[in-house]
Amino acid sequence: MMSRSSNTTVLLHGLALLQGLAALAMAVEPLPISASYWKDPAFLKAFNGSYRIEARIEPSITSEERALLVELQQLMADEKREQAIKLLAESSLTKNSAALTFNLANLQLEEGQLDKAVASFEAAIKAYPSFRRAHRNLGLARVRKEDWDKALEHLGEAVRLGDSEGLTYGLLGYCRLSRGEFASAMQAYRLAQLTEPNVTEWSAGIAQCMQQLDQREEAAALLDEVIRKRPLEASYAVLKANIHLQLEQQDQAAKALEMAHRLGTLGADPILLLAELHLGGGRVEESVKVMESAFERQEKPGENAMLRLFQIAVVQQQWLLAKGLLDRVPAKQQSRALRLAKARYLIESKQDPEAGIQLLKTLTTEDPTDGEALLVYARLLAASGQQAAAELLIERAAADAEWTFEAYRALTNLRAKQGRYEAALESLDKALQIQSDADLEAYRNALRRTLEASR
Repeated sequence: MMSRSSNTTVLLHGLALLQGLAALAMAVEPLPISASYWKDPAFLKAFNGSYRIEARIEPSITSEERALLVELQQLMADEKREQAIKLLAESSLTKNSAALTFNLANLQLEEGQLDKAVASFEAAIKAYPSFRRAHRNLGLARVRKEDWDKALEHLGEAVRLGDSEGLTYGLLGYCRLSRGEFASAMQAYRLAQLTEPNVTEWSAGIAQCMQQLDQREEAAALLDEVIRKRPLEASYAVLKANIHLQLEQQDQAAKALEMAHRLGTLGADPILLLAELHLGGGRVEESVKVMESAFERQEKPGENAMLRLFQIAVVQQQWLLAKGLLDRVPAKQQSRALRLAKARYLIESKQDPEAGIQLLKTLTTEDPTDGEALLVYARLLAASGQQAAAELLIERAAADAEWTFEAYRALTNLRAKQGRYEAALESLDKALQIQSDADLEAYRNALRRTLEASR
């Protein structure tokens, strides 16, 4: 959670900090392999090849098993997948045949029966440990289950056994990326591109690796190519926007999201991020329109996205936009974080300060350990001249580990304004023990000189 100091410096930099959080939201989360990839000709060619027998690296089959496979192929040609699964599952031959068990696993995987497919692939490998395609397809099934470590184990074994297909390397890259192994992931993705140069998932994966390896300009350029090939895949536009935010290129980030928004593919949270960018760029009317469109979707925006936009609206004193956000969330559905933001809005906008103060009292009563709420209330009391009451609340806030640093900063400011320089230095030293800060170090030196001069 971002610290919310009331000092002018933090307020002025609020937009940059919030956008930084948005930029980091997807930092190590690999883009999901799109549903369209599982229907892509490159994938289908690689996967359907699993049904062919390669005698050099696979178990041999008997004449009875071959006859069953011929019957199976006819059912598959007639699109009778359920009957094909039943045929293999009920055959007495399958139990003792790695080849038939493998084909059963393939069918189960195609039908989305992931747990059954994993069990069948494992049975095939147990019967024939060097079964290369069984290892590869078991890795694929594990990827579908988001079981990255076990997927890597079997995909790596497939490569060791001689697999060099783009699908295998691409999935290796995907797993490595999910584990934060960006250099290894990019190497695997590049190998995947050698045999599947037109698969956009691998290019997008390379872009994500570049983002993490501080090659952001190159990543953004690569994503331009990806988006031209797959303009309706909103996740690519969101990734490109996040990269531009990391490069502090807010206008380019807005452009990346705007196209996806016009195509109607952007989700509710990215739409609010677009509204956030418009607001940061001074395009208030456009921000309001975009914000309203987010709430017209069946899938409503999440709380974090709403809070980010709301906080920027408050910093910029765009009260109508802030009120518009609040009005769209029924009071009964407002979380604690949103209620705290509402209290600040009611006070700072002067729309209803008394209601805001009462809401703050309620929040601190409901949870006397909430450091953030205690600090907001304390600053309000201090501004109204109730320094002693404010200090007590700040000291209570310091017990909340998430807000201890901010509490000691606030306590330092409060004591310094009262001329209690020695006490201010004491709380400042506690803050610096938690987190080093060059500005605070400079402030400490100034306080020390002021204290010595006052003696």
